Amino acid sequence: MSYPPQNNFNPQQPYYPPQGAPPPQGYHGPPPQQQQYQPPPGPSPPQNYGPPPQQGYSPAPFQGYQQPPPPQHYPPPQPGYASPMSPPNQGYGPPPQGYGPPPQGYGPPPQQGFRPPPQGYGPPPQGFGPPPQGFGGAPPPQQPINITPDVTAIHKACKGFGTDETALIKVLANRDGPTIDAIRRGYPYSDLVQTLDKETSGDFRTILHATALGPLESLVFWAHCAVNGVGTNEDMLTEAIMGKSNYEISAMKTIFQQKYGRSLETAVKADLSMKTEELFAMALRAQKPEEWVQPNPQQVMSEVQAIYAATKGRLGTDETTVSGILTKCNEAQIRAIVYEYGRLHGDFAKMIKSEFSGHMRDAFLYLVEGASQNDKATRDAHLLEAAMKGFGTKDDLLIMRVVRIHWDQRHMANVKAAYKSLYGKDLSKRIRGETSGYYRDMLLEMVK
Repeated sequence: MSYPPQNNFNPQQPYYPPQGAPPPQGYHGPPPQQQQYQPPPGPSPPQNYGPPPQQGYSPAPFQGYQQPPPPQHYPPPQPGYASPMSPPNQGYGPPPQGYGPPPQGYGPPPQQGFRPPPQGYGPPPQGFGPPPQGFGGAPPPQQPINITPDVTAIHKACKGFGTDETALIKVLANRDGPTIDAIRRGYPYSDLVQTLDKETSGDFRTILHATALGPLESLVFWAHCAVNGVGTNEDMLTEAIMGKSNYEISAMKTIFQQKYGRSLETAVKADLSMKTEELFAMALRAQKPEEWVQPNPQQVMSEVQAIYAATKGRLGTDETTVSGILTKCNEAQIRAIVYEYGRLHGDFAKMIKSEFSGHMRDAFLYLVEGASQNDKATRDAHLLEAAMKGFGTKDDLLIMRVVRIHWDQRHMANVKAAYKSLYGKDLSKRIRGETSGYYRDMLLEMVK
């Protein structure tokens, strides 16, 4: 894979929201007490679509980004989960002003096995008010990360004759997002990403490149790879853009413009067409509520009926209506729509599969499945297998997916448990059989 010039992009300049900006997604602060949502009256749920109790696997603790605890709504508290000691990391927020001490590794994976995700959703709570303290404006200041040992180790691995690939893997595969960002911005010898590119090659070079960019800038890298050259890597583009927070989309657009000399919207529009182009244009407008905003029952019912009228309730499909609704919903609202649609009209995912096709169908499913913690783990387990099955390995997609998942070690533990339940084998063993060399070692270190 070749990498485009940086176009005078300054990797030392972080991308943070201004003071008083809308809350970045993923910072700590417990949500206020919520009232129980009562679903509006309607017909009884069709057989096999009731909101069964959700069972799963217990996530492992993660010592990285501080995130709000998962809202106990769509789905309700899950009897199969053990209460986590610390809140899960469910997205990449902007790095704080200053960093805390680097993690000393990730916590152990859960001990109990994964149980297949449910086929329905529990009822949502009544929406709660303004964001709790800790959500608004800039993130709270923290102590700086001591990056000196890691910077020294990377420099030692790259200087002189030859490269110590094992030392690079030891550092880069075992640091969380804020630490990687701090290392990249504080690397004093040269541009870190360019240094790694010069010292390595092939798929090992690609995975180091993506990892060294950190969670946010790696999304920009993959979005560019998806539309660069002849044709479009539809899966890569979907996973880079769909389901991202308003902050992430806004920052991605800024970084993309500075690194590649054109807007992300222009690049995507040039590679897509018709209703799929419209769907991605809507997603890039970043107009959905922040994640702390909970669903309004009346609005949910209105959107459910609008989606039904645009799909099963008419001859043909009104793609614009469905795109407009789903791209303007946060995860809690999507879960509410999926639940109420299932209660009234049948399985939401089956409707998407029957009414849409190709890239648009896959983008909708990626978005909807990502709104549920259990479905998200199952979705990503399937995506990892899809990158490895068949003749030859889709290495770029495998790299993108492993790097993306590994930023959240709690989610990685869930994905590994889901993979074993679905395919009857360990994810590490599957990767070991499909890859080789230092590239394989880096992947295995990330999923261990």
